[in-house]
Amino acid sequence: MAGRRTSGALEMLLLSVLADGNSLSGYQISVILAEPVSLMWAVKHSQIYPALSLLEEQGDIVGSWIVQNGRPNKKNYVISQAGIERLTDWLVQPRDMLSDDEVRLIAYNLDLIGRERVEQALAMYREQCIEERRQLEERWLGVWNAPWDHQPSEERLVGIRSLYEGALAIRDARIAWCNEGLERAMRGVERTRPADGSYV
Repeated sequence: MAGRRTSGALEMLLLSVLADGNSLSGYQISVILAEPVSLMWAVKHSQIYPALSLLEEQGDIVGSWIVQNGRPNKKNYVISQAGIERLTDWLVQPRDMLSDDEVRLIAYNLDLIGRERVEQALAMYREQCIEERRQLEERWLGVWNAPWDHQPSEERLVGIRSLYEGALAIRDARIAWCNEGLERAMRGVERTRPADGSYV
């Protein structure tokens, strides 16, 4: 199913945040991931530092200590070429199925892997969501068509159907994002670009 958490996704998320070349501390990364509402998934502050240490040990990022007068020193991180290569390889690896984490990271890293690969991933994810939606409707029909002596009360059926409606709405939103998200994002960027073509 699309919602499963992917092994190693946190490392790839951190590499993605650093992939634009900025030097960031663990605290700055946690702020980026948390505000105003997380665009990816909830990451605990306590998860970030061990993952950064692991990425540094593996050579995917390089850390350097910054001396701060009157405050504790902080460590800033930049992505290495090996980190860019590892992230890119992870993003383009063949998959039989995409998780929410994977498709979000693939879309986020359009600049690394190109529009065509992002569109392929979105098409694959859309098909998964359509299949999940079909399975949910089929499962509901099983509940609805149960023999009357085994069927729950009407109030229970309404409660059960409300859960199905929530799950269907999630799939519908994912399908709409796959269908329109990239085009809407491009229009949004064009609309907000300053007249001189640069960003402040």
